[in-house]
Amino acid sequence: MEKTVQSPKPHSSKGHVFAHSMWRTGSTALARCFLSSDDYLVFYEPFHETCGSPKRIKLARQNQSKQTQELRHPTWTGGYFDAYLLTDPLTGKPLWRLFDRSSTLSTPYRTRPNPRALAYLEACKRVADDQGKRAFFGFCRSGRHLQGMPLGADGSGFYLYRDPHSQFRSYGWPQNEYFLPCTLIQLLSAKATRQVVLDLLPNAISRVALFAFLMRRPGFERQIALGRTLAKQLTPRTAYQMFYLSHCTTLHSARQAGLPCLTMNDLIDRRAEIEPQYGVDLSPLRRNTPVHDDADRYDAWESELRDRFGPQIPALNPPNHTKA
Repeated sequence: MEKTVQSPKPHSSKGHVFAHSMWRTGSTALARCFLSSDDYLVFYEPFHETCGSPKRIKLARQNQSKQTQELRHPTWTGGYFDAYLLTDPLTGKPLWRLFDRSSTLSTPYRTRPNPRALAYLEACKRVADDQGKRAFFGFCRSGRHLQGMPLGADGSGFYLYRDPHSQFRSYGWPQNEYFLPCTLIQLLSAKATRQVVLDLLPNAISRVALFAFLMRRPGFERQIALGRTLAKQLTPRTAYQMFYLSHCTTLHSARQAGLPCLTMNDLIDRRAEIEPQYGVDLSPLRRNTPVHDDADRYDAWESELRDRFGPQIPALNPPNHTKA
């Protein structure tokens, strides 16, 4: 009797997937689609500070139900960061030990990740390869450093973005004390955007104190505390302009890197094309409905920001100004 040889799966020769985005774009829902596939090992927010601590990973798992409810995330099998407890077959070390602590909250708007961070991503790929799977990297803080992440010979990637008005509304500022404060720290930590942030901040805030703080490279908790202090002093106009600067900077960087830029609605409309390409079911995805309340006010704040800083920040200039 002839031995039956199983044919390879249609996408087995394809490489790992890099899905870049900012917060509140639907990235977690998309990652959940890949998590449902047996062909992928999902690395959720691989540059999140939680990834470098088994204690934080377990704590995040304990708090996951609360976060799922607050942020309307889909149900997730296991903990968001459990993959980082797995062991790299080459070094024999768990991924959390290989995590590069320089690539965390404050780094996304620098041009490219540290070489140690890229080595860590390679270790994640090895773990996936060792399990006979493809790695799916779901970045939620891509910033500018996505330009320095090579896809590899067979890899693929894209950038998920959202209408800026509705995305900002989803940040829940000022009630939510995470997204906007963290955005301020990210923008302040990069030379390309620091001066704009300093010019937008109220005059009462000491620039000397800010520089001294940044030079000391404080830990995550102190960065968050500073971001919250700064955010509390912002008017609605300035808060939106800070967000919009980050929105444009990241979208511009994705285009500079040659990545396809898609909205959640694009993914849904192009399911027939995208599902066979990646071998995943996108039916759980839900459309993002653009927010039209106060659209004229938001547009005016965007125009003001472009008129004032467009000459020094190319990302703010058309045709890079795009809405879903």
